[in-house]
Formats: sequence, structure tokens, C-alpha cells
Amino acid sequence: MSNWIDKFKKLVIPSHKKHILIADIDNLFEYEELGHAFESDGYTIQIAKTDLEGRLQFELFNRDTEKLLLVVPVSYYPLPDIEMQVHYQAIGLYQLFPNLDSKAIKGLSYNALCLLSKIKVYEKLGYEKTVHFLLENLYNIDFSTLISGNAKEKVLNALISVMLEKNGVNLQLKQFLSDFAKPYFPSLVEKSLNKANLIDFIQEQWDGFVNYGDSILNFKDSTLTKSIGFLFAFGYLQPIKVTDERYEDFYRPFKIGLYVDNQESNDNELVGLIEYLGQEVEVIEDVADQWFNIIQVLSKAKLKYLQTNNFQLKDNYSQIEDQVNERFQRFIENTYNSQFSLTGIRKPIVVSRILEHLKASPTKRKALIVIDGMNYWQWSLLGCALSSIGLEFSPNASLAFIPTITAWSRQAIFKGDKPDLEADNSKEKSLFYDFWMKNGLSSYQIDFKRIGVNDPFDISSIAEDIKILGMVCNDLDNIMHGAVLGDDQLKASTIQWIEKSKIVDIISELKRKGFHVFITSDHGNIEAYGLKNLTLKEKVGALGRSKRHLYFTNEILLNNFVEQNANVTIGKKGLSLYLKNKEAFTTENNKVITHGGSHIWEVIVPFISIDE
Repeated sequence: MSNWIDKFKKLVIPSHKKHILIADIDNLFEYEELGHAFESDGYTIQIAKTDLEGRLQFELFNRDTEKLLLVVPVSYYPLPDIEMQVHYQAIGLYQLFPNLDSKAIKGLSYNALCLLSKIKVYEKLGYEKTVHFLLENLYNIDFSTLISGNAKEKVLNALISVMLEKNGVNLQLKQFLSDFAKPYFPSLVEKSLNKANLIDFIQEQWDGFVNYGDSILNFKDSTLTKSIGFLFAFGYLQPIKVTDERYEDFYRPFKIGLYVDNQESNDNELVGLIEYLGQEVEVIEDVADQWFNIIQVLSKAKLKYLQTNNFQLKDNYSQIEDQVNERFQRFIENTYNSQFSLTGIRKPIVVSRILEHLKASPTKRKALIVIDGMNYWQWSLLGCALSSIGLEFSPNASLAFIPTITAWSRQAIFKGDKPDLEADNSKEKSLFYDFWMKNGLSSYQIDFKRIGVNDPFDISSIAEDIKILGMVCNDLDNIMHGAVLGDDQLKASTIQWIEKSKIVDIISELKRKGFHVFITSDHGNIEAYGLKNLTLKEKVGALGRSKRHLYFTNEILLNNFVEQNANVTIGKKGLSLYLKNKEAFTTENNKVITHGGSHIWEVIVPFISIDE
């Protein structure tokens, strides 16, 4: 839990009274996490919009058996008869962040407040100094150097960082940035400083720079190089077609924003993406969100790798993919286990928190589609198909359970908790029902379906009473295990599956029926190469095994296997061993598509919310 929520609870939870009345000065209960923190302590939260409503809600509440937290208007003060029974407190950002100006920080994102709560502020700051403090500490903007040489490029770089790379801004920061940027970019500010207008402005300047050598920006300034690469890597900016001669004239980092023909465009973008990934792998931290961003770029690069005929470029991509995965394995070793304690209310970092996330969603009807074995670049193909018919979505990711096998990771999804390692996923339907019935739904409001090319979905089979729908599709996992020609075959089969399964139509139909649709996978997959076949002796004591993992009966047998295979890069978790890189326990040098290990393509799975 974040420090600011801990502090809030300490300030308002009384030691001698059962019920709480809170005048929420800065609308802090708009943060879902705050409400869930009190609910986990047994409080029922009610919000009154008027003084009269506050009085009525208090009188009607069953105060003998339940604990009430009533949020009342700031103008409200309880009459003596109520005051005797409650702890009343007016509370706002001032009490939580006493050295920062509460007007300046009001409206910041939940994540921003969590970061602020971890930063010590040793002196009281006024409004303007608080704004400078936020820019420097939340968005890494060095305000003191912002107005020095090449100020225009530095200001634009700051706008990109704040408006696009981070979690957005509150109105106060937006107004400050607008005022600050106006002398440099008056037309942008007059139009309104927002994400869409900023992207349009930079695209317009890039077009002018490439086609006519005319732009108010100096794109050659080193300040902009990384930011421009970021904008192209994530698809915010579109590359421009140029002649061979013009292409050769441009500084290499800019070539991600140029192309000569369609194949050349693919290869040029791949070159730029490889360079971008090379920069990021040097600085990326053990933070899940950073990895969830990089998997999107890696997926884009992977699809371009599968499309290119340039063997040198293919080799360059394979090298950077290996480097990214090598760094990812350090993230797994350092941070993975700690992710399971994080709440899934705002986002499910691990798949066992997905149901918690759905529970916190305010929508009345929710559908969770679990596509078995779909890795992130396969999701990118499905995402393109959804975009082509105008369906908008919010892409994110989650971490599969390691070892990445269906029996455990899918069990974790539908159980809403860590899996039982002695069980498989055969009871996932009952686990799904159990979770939601424990959280207040009746069985008639829950449904669970298996869908696929040979199990067509009929929307009319979903009753109007259904509030939560779980769906499983095993097609891609079956396709993956049969892809003997590797990722090239898997890509072609995935495209064909998208069409034959009618998955896009299914998602559209669910949306039309009022469902908020979420899409995820229990694990990804990896194109691996045979290391060796396991001997009968090595298989002894393995309760479960796949081409990339082994689960032993005891630690002695596990350690014996490790000692006998000292040359193999193996990860260990409990009584399980798993492969980290691109090897598989199968005939030497055989190419297989499989899963079970901790490679980045196996562990980071899509978690997608179809926009309402």
C-alpha cells in the first residue's frame, strides 16, 4: 500500500469510535485505491452529496453490526447526536503533504501521489516552487537548465516527457507548461496543449524538416534525439517517404522516421527500433511498467524482423532480443516475487491480480477473454485487426506465473490468487465461480465459456442477468505446438486464426451487449532450439515437465539435475527448474515453439482493455 494511504488511514481511523465521517476537502476518495483500503479493513463506504443526504444515510445505516465510513460535503458538520457516535474529520492534501502546496498537487494521478509520498521535502514550498518540484521529481525535468541554450528544443523535450512518456499531468501543471511554452510555440498553445495537438505539431514540423528543410525545431539537437526515437518507436509519429539520395543524407538516428519503399520502410523502421531498444536496455530499471512499455516496442520490432529479407538485419534483431531477454532475467531474479504483493486495483502487474482488477472496475458487465499461449507480438496482430474496424483499446501487460505452463498460470488467473502447484487447471471454471461468489455475485450472474474455431460463440447464449463472463480459447496454444517451421509459420497461422475464429466479431458483439471486454493470456511462447533429450535418469522424480521446465518431488533430485547440467542456464523457483533463454529439452538443434520458461516472450503477456 502507498505511504499516503497509510498516513490517511492513521489520521482518520479512531481508536475509540466505530464509525467515521470525513469531509473530503480534495476529493481523495475519487482514487479507487483509497476506498478499497478502507473496505479491506471492514468499512462500508457511502458518499453523500448534500448535508441532508449525509444525515439520511447515517440514520438508515445498520450501525450496530457494520462499520460506516461516510464521506460528507466539506460544508457539513455533524449535529451533537451524530457527533457522539462518530469520529469526524476534515482532511485533504495539506495534512498528507504539509510542505507542498495542495492546490498545485490536486488532481495528480494516483501513481504520482505514491511517488511524492516517498520523497522527503525539507522546507515548505509555495505554489510555483511546488510546480518546479513536481517537474523535477516526477518528470525528471531539470528546470534550472530548461531555459539555458537551445531552450526551444529543451522545452519541447520536456513537453514530450510530461505529456506522452509519463502518467499525464493535472490542470495546474498543464497551465504552467502552457504559459512556459507559449513564447516558443504560440500556435501549439493557442490550439490547446494536449497529447493529440502536441503529436500533430511535431509531425507537422517533422514533415517540414524532411521535405523542405524548414522547421522551427532543430531536430539535429542532441536533446531531441531520444525523444524523437521514442515517438516513432511507439507509433506516435509516422515515417515519411523519401528518395534513396535523401535517405542517405540523413543522420542515422533519424532514419527511423524515413522510408524509401514499403520493404525499405520496414527495414528502416527495424533499424531504428533496434537502436532504440539498444539505448533502452542500457538504462531500463527493475520496474514492471518499464518492461510493459519495452515489450510493445519489441513486438513491433519482432513483426518487422519476420517481414524483412535482410539476413544481416535479422541477425542484428536476434542479438538485441537476446540482450533484452538477458536484462529481463535480472528483473525476474531481483523483482518478480515481490510483484505478487502489489494490488491489482489500478493494474494487474501479475496475472493472479486480474480478477481483483475486474472487481474494481465500475462497469456493470465484464467479460474476460483468456487466449491460451498468445504472446505479445501475436496480440499486436490481433490489435491491428481490432483497430481496422474502429475498436479502440488500452494496451498494457501482466506477468505470467513462472514456470509459464497452462496448469499453473491459467489457474492463477481464474483463481485470483497463486495457483495450487499440486493441481492443474481442470477446475478453472469452479475457481472462477468461487471467486465471484465470494465477492457478492450469485451463480446465475456468472458464466464461463470455451470458444474456438471448432466451438463457435453464440452471443444469444449469454443471459441478460450475466454480470461477469469468463472465456477461454485454446486455439493459439494448439497452433503454437504444431508450428514446426517456427515463428514465420506461427505468424501466418495467427493471422489465419484471427479470421477463422471470428474473434474480432466476438469482441464487437460483447461490446454491443454492454460488456467491458478484457483480453489476456496465461503465458506466451518462444521459438526455441533443441538442447538435448532428457535421459530416463534425468526424468526420475519429475512430477511434471515440458520442453522448458521440470517440477521435482524433492530438492535432492532437483539439485542433482542442476549439478549434472551445469552448462545450462537454468532458473529455480521452489521445486521447479525452468530455462531462461531459447533452449528446449528436445532433440538437439530441433526448432520448436513452446513455453514453460522465463523468456520475456513467455512471461510478459498482454492485458488489454477494450475502450467503452
